Amino acid sequence: MSEVLLEVRHLVKHFTARGGLFGGSAGIVRAVDGVSFSLHRGETLGLVGESGCGKTTTGRCVLLLERPTSGQVLFEGRDLTTLDERELRAVRRRIQIVFQDPYSSLNPRMTVGEIIAEPLAVHKIVETASGRRDRVHDLLSRVG
Repeated sequence: MSEVLLEVRHLVKHFTARGGLFGGSAGIVRAVDGVSFSLHRGETLGLVGESGCGKTTTGRCVLLLERPTSGQVLFEGRDLTTLDERELRAVRRRIQIVFQDPYSSLNPRMTVGEIIAEPLAVHKIVETASGRRDRVHDLLSRVG
């Protein structure tokens, strides 16, 4: 079996619910409560569930866009919860999550080529527009 690339162990994310006219605490919302999974190199994972069950929160915690209440997120054996923001940015470049609402992930006003080229420019992976065009063409030809 191939190596474990991403491992999530006992991931928990709770939020304090605000309530009432004066915004006092109304309790705890258990958005994610003990999620664990392993993803091997070359695998794809889909989280499926009803609306409000914690899929998006799980994804945001995996990327550490939300800090988990507890648990571990390991990428290539490194615990992401211990990394600083600079180190996290480098890891986030290598992880792709497509959230439930495709319009929040994939802009319908952009072509597929523009969507693929955008992270190449943002992360300075390919500096020139012509280089990005060539890279996008290569990537699209690989997937058919």
